[in-house]
Parts: sequence; C-alpha cells; structure tokens
Amino acid sequence: MTKLILNRRGLLAATLAFAAGPVLARAAVSTSTTTLKVGDRDVELTILRPEAPKGIIIFSHGAGGWPAPYKALFDLWTGAGFMIVAPLHVDSQKHPKRADYDLRAAFPLRLADLAAATDYAEKAAPGLSMASAGHSYGSLMSMIRAGALEGMIPAQDPRTKAALCFSSPGVIKGLIGPTAFQGLKKPMMMITGDQDVLPGMIEDWHEHVYPFDTSAPGGKYLWVGKGVGHGLSYHPEAQGFAEASALSVAFLKAKVLGDAGAEAVLAAQTSTALADWKTR
Repeated sequence: MTKLILNRRGLLAATLAFAAGPVLARAAVSTSTTTLKVGDRDVELTILRPEAPKGIIIFSHGAGGWPAPYKALFDLWTGAGFMIVAPLHVDSQKHPKRADYDLRAAFPLRLADLAAATDYAEKAAPGLSMASAGHSYGSLMSMIRAGALEGMIPAQDPRTKAALCFSSPGVIKGLIGPTAFQGLKKPMMMITGDQDVLPGMIEDWHEHVYPFDTSAPGGKYLWVGKGVGHGLSYHPEAQGFAEASALSVAFLKAKVLGDAGAEAVLAAQTSTALADWKTR
C-alpha cells in the first residue's frame, strides 16, 4: 500500500511538472479585447495570445460569469502555448444588456458568439488547431460545438478538435435526453466533483457525469474531485485545482497539438487521493 501511494504521488508530481513546463522558457502573453458585430449585437472578445501560439482555445464562461475569474486556468493554458479567445455572453453580470436576456434567450446567442469568436481566431492565427472549453453552461456550448445535440441544434463546428468541460450544467429537461451526447465523437475531458451541486438546479452531482457516460466511447476522460464543488475552475486555491488543471493541459496538448508526451501522461493517469479518474 505504501508503494502504491508513493507511485501515485510520483505520478501527480510528474503531471504537475509536465503542465508547468520550463518557466523560464515561457514567452510573454499579450492580453487585449476587441468587439465584433454579430447580427445586430456587439460581442466583446477577451484575447490572450502567447508570442508564438501553438493552438487555440475558444472559451465559454459559466452562466452570469465573465472571462476574468478564470485567469489561473488561462495562465496555465497560455503558458502551454495556447491562444485563448473568450466572448462575453449576454447573460454575464458584466454585460451591459444582461437585463434583456434570460438563460433560455442567451442559449442561441452564446453559440453565435462562439462561432464568431472561432472565425476571428482562425483569421488572427491561421492554421492552428482549436479546442472548445467552458465552465458550467459554457461547457454545454463546448460539447455542442464538438457534436453534442447533433440533429437538434446545428452548431457543431468541424474546427473543434476536442472539448474540455468544467462542470456540465446537468440534465436539462426538454433538452438533454438519452441520445443527446451520442454525436460527441471527438475527445472530451470532463472535470467535476462530488460536491458539484447547485441548489434548485443540480441537486445530484452525478448529473455532471452524464455526458461522459453517454457520449461515443473513445478519447473520453473524467476527473471527479473529492470534496470539489462547482467553482473549481476559478478557485486556484481549491483542493484539487492543481491536479485537475494540470490534466487539462495534458489533454489539450495531446488532443489539439498531438503531443506524444501529453498522451503518455493521460495514459498513465490513475485515481488519486484527490480524485477518481476514468476513461472510456
């Protein structure tokens, strides 16, 4: 048993070291905003760009959220060479017209925002592979762009090579059925926790696992943090953040950049004292 614990600690240390990379080698990252016209709306994009980006992440924040609180995650991803393009959706508390939209009305507009952000990124950094990532409501958008709800919502984007999801929004009645995620055939990593509940909305944390359990097998990864709640993605001090974020970097490098070392990290990962780990 002692040997097993040491091996798992060694694996975690190796994963964290892989994600961190050589700190001195990290290039400067420029942060900027720009505004796009999407239909009759102005959509603000936050752009974080390494000096020589290797890939692109289109990021969708949680309901009522905005890009800034995810800075710790963004720092890791840009440090790994990813350019991040993150729209401010109309349901954000920071959006000037938030009062005009509820979450239902924001749904199609979020997808339009992400499509426009992807077009922008493709022109700003041509030739780079892309991932869709998101938190909570934003993770559903990312999964749709990777093939979820195929046939119901025609918003899959072939430029999305993988989906990285922090805390799915659960099983939404009238929208998420038994076949909702069968079209999600691209690689996906789901990060959640056994305390990931939202009173009145998601009472059972197991709902977050539904996309992992019901999507097409192959390239699917699930990290369930012990004692981890809904806000892990923007709380770097939280238990499990270092492990989960390091694995997110490995996933992005493996599935978007084709990094063999990152694939080896994913293949070697097991459950730890901090989290249960599954693949399918």
